[in-house]
Amino acid sequence: MKVIVEATHLKKGMYVSELDRPWLETPFLFQGFRITNIEEVDQIQSLCNFVFVDIEKSKVPVTPAMSSAAPPDLKPEKQSYARIIREPLPYTEKFEDEFSHARDCYQLATEEVSSLFEDVRMGNSLDVGGARTTVTGMVDSILRHPDALVLLASIGNKDRGLVTHALSVCTLSLAFGRYMGLKNESLVDLGLGALLHDIGKIKLPDRVLDNVANASEEERALLEGHTMIGAMMLKNLEGLPDNVVAIVHDHHERADGSGYPRKLARSEIGMHTKIVAIVDTYDSITRGVHGYQSIAVDEALKSIYAWRRDLFDELLVEKFIQCVGIYPLGSVVELRTGQIGIVISSIPDARLFPRIMLVLDAHRKPVEPPEMINLTLFREKLDTDDFEIKRLVDGERYDIDVRQYILRELPLGACPT
Repeated sequence: MKVIVEATHLKKGMYVSELDRPWLETPFLFQGFRITNIEEVDQIQSLCNFVFVDIEKSKVPVTPAMSSAAPPDLKPEKQSYARIIREPLPYTEKFEDEFSHARDCYQLATEEVSSLFEDVRMGNSLDVGGARTTVTGMVDSILRHPDALVLLASIGNKDRGLVTHALSVCTLSLAFGRYMGLKNESLVDLGLGALLHDIGKIKLPDRVLDNVANASEEERALLEGHTMIGAMMLKNLEGLPDNVVAIVHDHHERADGSGYPRKLARSEIGMHTKIVAIVDTYDSITRGVHGYQSIAVDEALKSIYAWRRDLFDELLVEKFIQCVGIYPLGSVVELRTGQIGIVISSIPDARLFPRIMLVLDAHRKPVEPPEMINLTLFREKLDTDDFEIKRLVDGERYDIDVRQYILRELPLGACPT
C-alpha cells in the first residue's frame, strides 16, 4: 500500500516509491528506494514537498499523522496513480529456469506470427484464435519472469522485419504492463493489440516501407494509412475486443493532437494504446526501421523523456523508463574495472546493478568462457565501487555479437539471485 507523506515527515527506513516530480529531474534516477541515511532525507526535502511511501517495503512504521490527503496542486492522474498502478506480482521462476521455456516460447511465437503475417499477405483471413494463443503463451512466460522473454526479443532477428518488430513490441508491452500490475486478461488484450499493431503494413508496397526516411508525400500518406487498413482488417472479426482494434487504429495518435489518423486529444487515447505508442516508438528508433538510422538505447530513452508531455502520457513515460531501466536487457556496458559485459537480467528495485555476462576483460580480451556476475551481490559484499557500471557502449565497436553470445551461452547454469 502506498500513502502520500510530506517530505518533512520522512525518516530512515521508509521506502520511497514515487516522488512529486519525475525521477529524471532528481539525482535518484528512476529507482524506488529505501532511505538509508539522513543525507538522503535532506536531499529529498530539498527537492520535494511530498512523496509516495510504500508501507509494506518500509522498515519503520508510517503513522496516519505522517500521511495526508493529496495536495490541491497534485495532478488528478497523479492522485490516482497509486490506485491505478498496482504492484506487480513476484516472479515465480528464476531467470535461468525460465530462459529455456522462454526460448521455446519465442521460437514458437516467431513461427506462428510469420505464418500469420504470410496468410494476411496472401489475402487469407486473420487467425485471431492463433494470435491469442501465441500471446497467452507469452503472457505466461512474462508473468513467471519477464526478463527471459524480453532479453530474447531484444536480440530478435532483424532480417524478419515486421515479424521481429511485432514480437518485440508485444513482449516489451507485456513486460511494461506486468510492471504496472495489469491483470492477466488485460495483459492478453494489450499483447494482442501490440502484436497486431502494424498488421496494416503488410498490405503496403515494399517500396513504401523500404524508404520511409525519403518518402514522397504520396508514399507518406500511404504509410500513415496502415493504421486504418489494419483496423478495418480486424473490425469485424469475432472475439476481438474493441481495445485491441483501438491499439491498431490509434497507436500513432499523440497527446498534443499531432498524430494520425484522427488527431485525437490526450484524453481520447486509451491507456493500452498509450502503452503501445511508447513501446513502438522505443523499439522503432533503437532498431532503425524502414531505412532510418538506429540510435543507442540511452539516447532513445532521453528522446522519449523529452517528448513525454507533447507526444505521450507523461506518467506512463516515467513508468516505462523505470521498467526498462537505464541499462536495458541486451545492452552492452563497461564496468569501472574496464571489463565489458552484456546486461542479462535485473531486479526491479536495483536496475543500476543488474546481472551481466562478462565477455571482455579490462584489456579487451575475450573472457572464455563468459562469466555471469550479479552486480547487486558484489555491491553488498565488497567495499568497492569497481563493480559498478560506468557507461553504455556500442557492442559493434568491440565486435561483440550480442545475439550470438546469448543464444550460445545461456542458460549458464545456476545464477546468483
